[in-house]
Amino acid sequence: MPAASLEDVLATMARLQARVTELEAENAELRAENAELRRRVGLDSGNSSKPPSSDGPDKAPPTSLRKKTGRKPGGQPGRAGSRLEQVADPDQMVVHRPGVCAGCAGTLHPDAPVVGAPVIRQVFDLPQIVVEVTEHQMLAVTCGCGHTTRAAAPERAAGPTNLGDGISAVAVYLSTCQMIPIERVADTIEALFGIEVSSGWVSLALARAEEALEPANEAIKTQISGSGTAFFDESMTRVCGKQAWFHTAATDTLTAYHADASGRGLAAMTAFGILKAFTGVAVHDAYSAYYSDTLNQEGLTHALCVVHIQRELRGLVEHDLAAAKDGWAAGLDELIENLFRWRQAWRDDGHEQLPPFKHAKITREWDTLLERALAVHPHQPGRPGGQTHARRLAVRLRDRKQDYLRWLSNFAIPPTNNTAEQSVRMIKTKTKTSGGFRTLAGLQQFLTIRGYLDTLRKNQRHIITELRHALQGNAWVPA
Repeated sequence: MPAASLEDVLATMARLQARVTELEAENAELRAENAELRRRVGLDSGNSSKPPSSDGPDKAPPTSLRKKTGRKPGGQPGRAGSRLEQVADPDQMVVHRPGVCAGCAGTLHPDAPVVGAPVIRQVFDLPQIVVEVTEHQMLAVTCGCGHTTRAAAPERAAGPTNLGDGISAVAVYLSTCQMIPIERVADTIEALFGIEVSSGWVSLALARAEEALEPANEAIKTQISGSGTAFFDESMTRVCGKQAWFHTAATDTLTAYHADASGRGLAAMTAFGILKAFTGVAVHDAYSAYYSDTLNQEGLTHALCVVHIQRELRGLVEHDLAAAKDGWAAGLDELIENLFRWRQAWRDDGHEQLPPFKHAKITREWDTLLERALAVHPHQPGRPGGQTHARRLAVRLRDRKQDYLRWLSNFAIPPTNNTAEQSVRMIKTKTKTSGGFRTLAGLQQFLTIRGYLDTLRKNQRHIITELRHALQGNAWVPA
């Protein structure tokens, strides 16, 4: 076999080198894809923005993001406790008189004098629940002209037998506040009151409540639009077996919900209507639609939830080797923890914001950590979008720095979006207990009622009483 020429050897080496380069690039792409898939598989409610309801049965229970404070569990010194207090005017009084002397075991005379004040114990319990039946008799009277007129029946007594607004209020409460499926609401009412009702009647009670509460909910939305600070979030439930989005807007005293066929984005937010008129501080999770020019009125300010970021940072520490090795993600997580402590300390001293020197120091640390992050996770033109999850997070934290740190320059602005997330959590609970909703209209009906009930709860209003008033056409509206 003739010896290969130098030109052939060089050509072969060039082909091999090109193939090695090609395989290295392919290997790097596969490694990056594998790392991203491993990261996604490892995401749960503790290291991402996924809700706890998405954690499967094999996931460990979510752990709190809070660090140990050294305080003992339970109520802290100085905290006002709450307990059942005795009443001055009980409904019943039972007097207990001893019959035998505890000293000599002799029989005590019934007329023996009572010494000192009695020891009082009160038992709070439910009486036997008996439904009250009110009979309406529509009399007929004959006029002198010879015409006979019968009195009209009240609106709630249209048939021979009717269920009143009190039982309807209980049915609405059980379905929308306790998340009980409609069929089981009917069973519960029969068990509690001894009245057999159908699931169809429960559905009619819910429809009546939705109609009665619609004006009150519009008033709540208007009040949220005019508030100084409001919390916004969006999440998924299931409608007819498919994923469906709903939105919430809330304050410390108000809650409103919205769902339509538009889904998660700008169209649904616009239809909700609150952000279009809102000019205060909007606290949310940095979803891009919140920054749309359509929704951003003059005067609107954004404040972003830092707890969302802590979850993402901890996910990177667990699943991104480059971030874990460099330590920037853990460092930023620790910086945020320090921010919580510093903010609380300065608030306790009567300040309304961090002093300029402290704010400048924090900003420098924030910038330094993100510069390291962007260096560790460079732009990758070969990847879809050109960036890894870690780089996208770092870019967002850099570009939205002012919104993420706004709570340090104004202590009245909360650092988290917990108020909105708590409102979302109840809808996720409904999804878990009932499996979702059959129609989008059914979801919106539930949201209309639930927003009103959550507002009642925040304002310490008695829910059953107010529901009954609403069904009677006198819905309470917050001032």
